[in-house]
Amino acid sequence: QPFPTPRDHPSAPLGGIDRRPAPSGAMAPTAASPSAATSLKEALVWRVPEVRDAAAFRELRRQLREELGGVDALRRELLEQGFVGDDGRLTTGTTPFNVFARLASGQMQQPNMLEEQQHLGPHSCKFMVCSNRPENDEHWESDHSDWLGKASMSRRHRLLTTTNLHWQWFNTLVLGLVPAVDGGSGLAAAIDEVESLKDAALTYSSRAGSWSQNVGLFFHVYGHNSVNSLHLHVLDMDALGPTGRKYAYKNCPLDAVLQVLREELVAASQPVRPPPPLVAPVAAEGAEQRQGQGAALLAGRDGEARSLRLGPGGWAGCLAFCLCWPRATAK
Repeated sequence: QPFPTPRDHPSAPLGGIDRRPAPSGAMAPTAASPSAATSLKEALVWRVPEVRDAAAFRELRRQLREELGGVDALRRELLEQGFVGDDGRLTTGTTPFNVFARLASGQMQQPNMLEEQQHLGPHSCKFMVCSNRPENDEHWESDHSDWLGKASMSRRHRLLTTTNLHWQWFNTLVLGLVPAVDGGSGLAAAIDEVESLKDAALTYSSRAGSWSQNVGLFFHVYGHNSVNSLHLHVLDMDALGPTGRKYAYKNCPLDAVLQVLREELVAASQPVRPPPPLVAPVAAEGAEQRQGQGAALLAGRDGEARSLRLGPGGWAGCLAFCLCWPRATAK
């Protein structure tokens, strides 16, 4: 096990917003700070403290694949915490409490969102639009310590989640990385899913009324998230609140996620080039010997190898000598 069970962090039960303060002076774990990360999730935050662009998202996925044990290690962490069951699906009970998985499964309902669900149009059977708690929406403008980091990020703030509870969709960090043998759908399907989420979110904002044209679409990548089921933050950027500005450091744009996934798909489709052939180095013995000279090994009458140094045009003479040698020895 790469990391023990993580410490509990407070989370917003219906907001999907991490209440922890932004990292200050974060640095990668070192021998001098062995307790810096007690889980894979915390290690990701230490190593990539800000996730606001494609470069950071790309680095998080590289860290997971190459340095933190890959998707197998992450799945073990989620299994130990109870967020994923033995069947590879997100759990929907109350311990642990995974709000978006519960909403997607029907274990919880938000009656106030039934009408807004229709604004998703053709995407309403695949995705679900959710809201923060009413009091969080009401205090979207507050910068008071009681609400900063808890209130909605904008005057108009909705969350879009998927109804597919297979764990490969629980967070953008693992999209397209779960192998097919474990039920993974691959990078192409992951790209289609994110593109569909984008279209669904923009369809919603265009039909819901009162939204501006300046719509922000953001994910909180694993490590910087508080709810372990996929949810897209849909924000009206013309009415951004203090909490929205506070979490700018970890609001990863949907288009940045798409960019990296597309890059990985292109890289995976490139043919693997064979390594260049190995060439034995030839020791240099002076510039005059490197120009038109060579050496041949011939077997003498005593059976020992003889080295014959050849000058310019010597290889042709060597060939003639070799052809005549059997005749000379037969006489």
